[in-house]
Amino acid sequence: MWVSGNLVSMNKPKPPANTSSTATALPTRSTSNVSANDSMTYFVAQCRPGFEADLAAEIQRAAPSFHSYEAPQNAGYVVLRGSARPALPVAEFVFCRQLFSTTQAKVPLLTNDRVNPLADALAPLIASAPVQDLWVEYADTNDGKALTGAAKAITPRLTALLAERGSLSPHSDRRAHVLLLPDKSAWVGVSKIGTSAEWPMGIPRVRFPAGAPSRSTLKLAEAIHVFLGEDADRVLQADMRAVDLGAAPGGWTWQLLHRGIRVTAIDNGNLKGDLVDNAMVKHLRMDGFKYVPQVPVDWMVCDMVEQPSRIANLVARWLSEGWARYCIFNLKLPMKKRLEEVDKCKAVIADALAKQGKSYSMQVKHLYHDREEVTCYVGLQSSRSAQSRRRRAP
Repeated sequence: MWVSGNLVSMNKPKPPANTSSTATALPTRSTSNVSANDSMTYFVAQCRPGFEADLAAEIQRAAPSFHSYEAPQNAGYVVLRGSARPALPVAEFVFCRQLFSTTQAKVPLLTNDRVNPLADALAPLIASAPVQDLWVEYADTNDGKALTGAAKAITPRLTALLAERGSLSPHSDRRAHVLLLPDKSAWVGVSKIGTSAEWPMGIPRVRFPAGAPSRSTLKLAEAIHVFLGEDADRVLQADMRAVDLGAAPGGWTWQLLHRGIRVTAIDNGNLKGDLVDNAMVKHLRMDGFKYVPQVPVDWMVCDMVEQPSRIANLVARWLSEGWARYCIFNLKLPMKKRLEEVDKCKAVIADALAKQGKSYSMQVKHLYHDREEVTCYVGLQSSRSAQSRRRRAP
C-alpha cells in the first residue's frame, strides 16, 4: 500500500509521517507487489545513512506532491513518488548526494542474469533520447558496499549492451543510473547531466594528503572542491590572508597553507606537524569567539564544536562587519530537527547581510566527510579597494 501525506508544510519543514529526524524507517512495500505505473514519477535519492527522514522532508518541501515510498532505516537512500516532474537539481539540497528520476518500478534481480533485466527496465526511459553514459551505484552502507564487486562487473557489460542497442551518445545531456540494493533488486532511472551529482554516488574522491595534521583536512578539501569547483584558483590565491577559528591541530590551516595562503590560526590548543613555527602561520592562543582581526582578510574558516546558532551569528558578524569576504564553516547539527536548524542558521546570516545591503552567495551541503554536521560556504561581492586593503594586511 502506498503511504501518502504531507511530509512537510510549505512554511515549516517537518519529518515524514511516522518517522523522526533520527531516521525511523518509512513504510516499505515488497518488490513482488510493485508494478510499473507510467503516470507516476519516482525520485530516487542517496544520502548519508541515518539522514533519510531529513532528505525526504527536504525533497517534499521542494515537491509537495511527492509522497514517501521507501526509506529503510540507515539504508542511505529514499524513494518518493508523485505525478509531476519538477526540476530538482541535487546541488540545491543539503542532505542529497545523488538524485535521479524514473517511471519504472523497482527491478527484481533474482537470477544470475542481472544485465538484461536492467537493460530492459532502462529501455523505456531512454527510448526517446539516448544517454551519454551509465553509472551503476550502491548506497554508502556496509550492505551497499558489499555490492561493489557486482557494480564493477555489471557496468561494462550493461554499457556495452546499451551501446549495442544504440542507446548511448556522447552528445547527450542525460545519464543512466542503476542503484543496486541489498535485497537483490535495483532502481533504474535517468538524470540530466549538470543537475545530478558530478561523481558516482555523489562522493568526490579526495585523498588524505601526506603531512596533514588531522583527517579534518579532508572536510575543507571536499568543501573547496564542491563549493568552488573551477573558481577555486581564483578565490583561493597565493598570498591571500585567512583566519582559521578553532584551528588546532591544524587540518584546515594546512589546506590553506598549501595553497600559499597566509593563515592566522586561532586556538588555545597546539598545532601539529609543519604548521609549528611556520613563517606563513601565525598561531594565537585565544578563544575564536573573542578574536577580532586588526584588518580585513580574504577568508575566514571555522570548524569549532559549538551550537550551530552561535556559529551562524559569528559568521554573520564577520561578514556583515567586512572582516572577511569568504567563509567556509561547519554547523554541528542536533539529533532532531536538523533541516529546521539549517534553515534557522541560514536565516541568521541572510538577515545580517541584508541589513548591511551586502550581496552574497550561500551554499550548504552535507558532505561525504561530514558526520553530524553540514558544511557551509558564503561569499560576498566586494569592491576592488576592499580587496586591496586585504592584500596589504600584515
